[in-house]
Amino acid sequence: MQKVFLLLSILVSLSGCTSEKKEKKINIQTENTIVIEDPINKNKVKDTITKTKIIVKKETIDYVLNSTRNKKVEEKTKDDTPRNEETKEKVVVKEIEKIKSDHTIWNLLTKKYVSTTGKVNYKGFKANIAQIETYLLHLQNIAPQKDWTKNEKLAYWFNLYNASTIHLVASTYPVKSIKDINNGKPWDKKFIKSGSEIYSLNEIENTIVRPNFNEPRLHVAFNCAAVSCPKLLNEAFTPTKLNSQLSKLSSAWINDPSKNKVTENDLEISKIFDWYGVDFKKGIIPFINQYTDTKVNDSIKIKYLEYNWDLND
Repeated sequence: MQKVFLLLSILVSLSGCTSEKKEKKINIQTENTIVIEDPINKNKVKDTITKTKIIVKKETIDYVLNSTRNKKVEEKTKDDTPRNEETKEKVVVKEIEKIKSDHTIWNLLTKKYVSTTGKVNYKGFKANIAQIETYLLHLQNIAPQKDWTKNEKLAYWFNLYNASTIHLVASTYPVKSIKDINNGKPWDKKFIKSGSEIYSLNEIENTIVRPNFNEPRLHVAFNCAAVSCPKLLNEAFTPTKLNSQLSKLSSAWINDPSKNKVTENDLEISKIFDWYGVDFKKGIIPFINQYTDTKVNDSIKIKYLEYNWDLND
């Protein structure tokens, strides 16, 4: 943001020099207030999200490039290849702001419609499905870039997956199970947009995240909208909190006797460990022992619990 204010200051000071310069303007716009409705209590909670959009006119871009001595801008525009106007515009806009995804809307919605135990109020989500769509459109337009950190990318994919899952269920609610959608194959439905690509839930999990991030805790982050699934986090994943969020969810999942029954000499655990055992590279029991107070013997025989696909509402 310091770069933004520096460039704005330069432009404002230069624009006051001549009448011609006064015509060079920067437009600043703010987004609207978000209203989240509660279908049960019939009240409304307003949460205002204000983000500054800086729209730089072409004349201003030319003026900046020709009239300032900002070394960072000059360094990015100096090379042996002639630059067209479109390229110049991209250079200046990139100098102004590095765009990242904003998970505020999803954070507000999950805090309101997901309990601390992971129960999901799909009726509430359905009443505010337009807000989910606004958030999904934002994620579509702000797809991960190469210069994003690992945590920025993971937070993006986890939130995109979960918001898309909730949208899929809420748009057809009431249903008994997510498997009642798309002929029993909801995870194969291609409907999730990110940049210019369209993905299914399976593709996000199995072709993007699992092969590329070496993170076994992803299985507590992706929510399948079922009773036996690890609980849905009642806040958005964020890059700065991601590690603590994943550890907290892992501990809650491992120590939930309805999902994993762990004793020193007896182990009945989620089918997730059976389906995705290859992701736990240090071993399933060592992973469990990270999060349980009761340490399990390494030689114990593992049994898997039946998976309950009823909706987590």
